[in-house]
Amino acid sequence: AEKFNTTQSNIRYWLKKFDLQTVRKTCEIEDTKLCPRCKDIKSLDEFYSYKKRSSFCKSCIVESNKERQRAFKQQAVDYKGGKCYKCGYNKCLAALDFHHTNPEEKDPKWNNYKRKFTDRMKKELDKCVLLCSNCHREEHNLP
Repeated sequence: AEKFNTTQSNIRYWLKKFDLQTVRKTCEIEDTKLCPRCKDIKSLDEFYSYKKRSSFCKSCIVESNKERQRAFKQQAVDYKGGKCYKCGYNKCLAALDFHHTNPEEKDPKWNNYKRKFTDRMKKELDKCVLLCSNCHREEHNLP
């Protein structure tokens, strides 16, 4: 895929269409595997195993998940205006929280939505205001 500047899915499509087989890249050292993301040869213990070994090493999967979650949060923050509703803080993405104005309306599956930015997520975000961590703590500790 890299050689032809295309995706792995595209390569798989054409291989399947013409019934072609590839030779899997193997490591010279037993019980090791090449991670295609970081390009490191690592022991099999460094790959998740559920029914079959994952393609990417554990550290690359963790990093990929963090990147995806940051991108999602950035989209959600942008959707809500990009700054704290009360004080206008906008310096650090990690310091911004979503506060449900009416906790009874909060969907119990709220945390499951944080994978893709969909209309369902927008509907839930419409029930929230964007607050910085300090304003959020103050909001929850009002008399």
